[in-house]
Amino acid sequence: MNAIQVKKEFNAPIDQVFELLSKHETYNVAFAPVQVVRVKDATDPARPDGLGSIRRMGFGPIKPIQEQITLLDVNKRIEYKLINNPLIKHHIGIIEFEALSATHTLVKYTIELQAHAPFVSKLILAQLKLAITLGFSKLAKSV
Repeated sequence: MNAIQVKKEFNAPIDQVFELLSKHETYNVAFAPVQVVRVKDATDPARPDGLGSIRRMGFGPIKPIQEQITLLDVNKRIEYKLINNPLIKHHIGIIEFEALSATHTLVKYTIELQAHAPFVSKLILAQLKLAITLGFSKLAKSV
């Protein structure tokens, strides 16, 4: 299985960082110009971007990538999976949160990916690692 991991320290408390990264709209800032929209609310009305919610990503009216939140453990972990994508066999994203102090948080973002064409997996992961690294740097400056 091919995988990447990006680690980033945020100069903010864990609850603030978790709230930021648990909102689908945050990824519009992190991964601009890619657009992210929630197309299905979570089962918990108090946290519409939570467990069971689905987001679509893309550009303008074309948003072919769909991800579903499969685990949400407040201030600890978020997991999602890619759904309905015929090009990808397996894609899981895991975002883990660790309080380093009352005002510093370490975020570890791991993505496992397996495309149907083996050489494609490494190419996609390289692009994702770059995008996440840049996006997290941008978000870290915003908190």
